[in-house]
Amino acid sequence: MIKIFDTHAHYSDNVYDNDRETLFKKMYEDGVASITLIGASLEESKKEKELALKCANAKGVPKFYYTIGDHPDEIPKFSPESQEGTDYLEVLENLCKTNGKVDAIAIGEIGLDYHGDFKTEEDYKNQKEWFKCEISLAKNLNLPIVVHSRDACEDTFSIVKEYMKGMNGIIHCFSYEKEIAIEYVKLGFYIGVGGVVTFKNGRKLKEVVESIPIEKIVTETDAPWLSPTPHRGERNNSSYIKYVIEEIANLKGMDAEKTAEILYNNALDVYGLH
Repeated sequence: MIKIFDTHAHYSDNVYDNDRETLFKKMYEDGVASITLIGASLEESKKEKELALKCANAKGVPKFYYTIGDHPDEIPKFSPESQEGTDYLEVLENLCKTNGKVDAIAIGEIGLDYHGDFKTEEDYKNQKEWFKCEISLAKNLNLPIVVHSRDACEDTFSIVKEYMKGMNGIIHCFSYEKEIAIEYVKLGFYIGVGGVVTFKNGRKLKEVVESIPIEKIVTETDAPWLSPTPHRGERNNSSYIKYVIEEIANLKGMDAEKTAEILYNNALDVYGLH
């Protein structure tokens, strides 16, 4: 049985309220050994942390980790330079700690999202300023970042290149061309690959997988979204990563079990869990 590390999931989502514990046990039986619960707002960060700590000593379920961050569509409405902004960063920093010790494993998901005609230049500016602020938090805590980037390729790369020197992280749900993936890899970043790589119209992501070293790929679900073929359109769960691993192995011309082993170790590397 292959060993799975889901580097990006949102299991505090209420779509799992009726069967969360049962699902965790089933996923563990299917080879899901580790899962990172991702914060995408202050409230979700609190929920994912609470869920990770609740499951810390549970038997027969995956090992859970958590991150703290704000999806760019959920960033605070105040300026980072304001007193409220300063206080908010302190809130995020404190949330990364339990009993005074940092136990969050990354800051994220953070980044830029320019998708949608309703967004303004002021929105873009605010997103960029908060992205830089949350990167500074990651640097202060010596944590990697989990980056969300949609329709914002140039600005995201520019900020990561300038402000993350000497550090790393994951470019989550990668959606750009292979050339930019190669540039992120040069910076030391890992590329998050999920269900889209199994889609018939996922050629661009397939080309990314073919073009970068397997040592710089990590697997993810973004559960409950983006289920792979043959479960496309259904509620996603970490067991389905086996289809992602099989497709990556196929694209790389590798054995699936060996591929899974490398991908699992990649997740340990980026999150500093060895």
